[in-house]
Amino acid sequence: MIRFAIFTSYLISIAVLFACDGAEEAKGPVIQPKKEATWVRTEKVQTTKEEVFSDNKEILADIPLNTSLIAKITTKKSDSIVTIDKASCLDRLGSLDLRRTLVQKHGGMWGAFERNVDSKPYSFHGMQLDSNINKMIFSLRYLCKTSEGVPLNKVAIEFKKMLQDYGREETKKILISRGEHPEDIENYLNYEEFARKINARKIDFKTISLRVDQSERLMNLYEELSKKSINDQTIDAFLSNSVTLLKVMNEFIHTDQVMAMVLNEDALVPYHHIDQDM
Repeated sequence: MIRFAIFTSYLISIAVLFACDGAEEAKGPVIQPKKEATWVRTEKVQTTKEEVFSDNKEILADIPLNTSLIAKITTKKSDSIVTIDKASCLDRLGSLDLRRTLVQKHGGMWGAFERNVDSKPYSFHGMQLDSNINKMIFSLRYLCKTSEGVPLNKVAIEFKKMLQDYGREETKKILISRGEHPEDIENYLNYEEFARKINARKIDFKTISLRVDQSERLMNLYEELSKKSINDQTIDAFLSNSVTLLKVMNEFIHTDQVMAMVLNEDALVPYHHIDQDM
């Protein structure tokens, strides 16, 4: 009887083992769908370090500048509309801003480059032109509004009050107790001093008017190029005139004394607000 029970248990164990093996064999290996298997084996999903630093990159041909165009868009007009006050300044700026907005609603200069397969590789020039025209409009608006000095912003006002109430050294201690970094504190206090200086600076509207005149000439070409139909006969001129406009615009924004002053004043505003962590 005991032997029979042992023999029966043995048979059951063997049956279970064969059933498991049969199930595994029936299941077989997991086979990926054909499309996925192809993607996994052949599609490149990562660029190697060697490829990133290799010289096997498409080198774009240099685009020559149009020197005659440089003279045309930088020559001062004698019949310009004179900007005499804040209202007339903002009025002229409004017209320029509207023209800029209309161009960019239709894709801007980036869109103009993208419309043709041969100009498309140079689209980064179009993005820079769109960006610079925005900086130009921002700078002109800033000049119109700050001809009689730059109003103290909230940051400058709060630091000015702290300095008046506690003095420089005690203000530093208070800011350190709030967790501010010593270098940031120096930047904040230096900015407060700078803000008081530019609060009193003045720029006459004749000077601003000359910058608006120059901006109008650049806007005229920006508009014109954005509407150009590009084909084999016109692409060389389009590319040359576009990079020429970009060069002139870059120099105007970054090297003209008044325009560069605007970007500098704006860049010095502290990013971190004094009350941000309070």
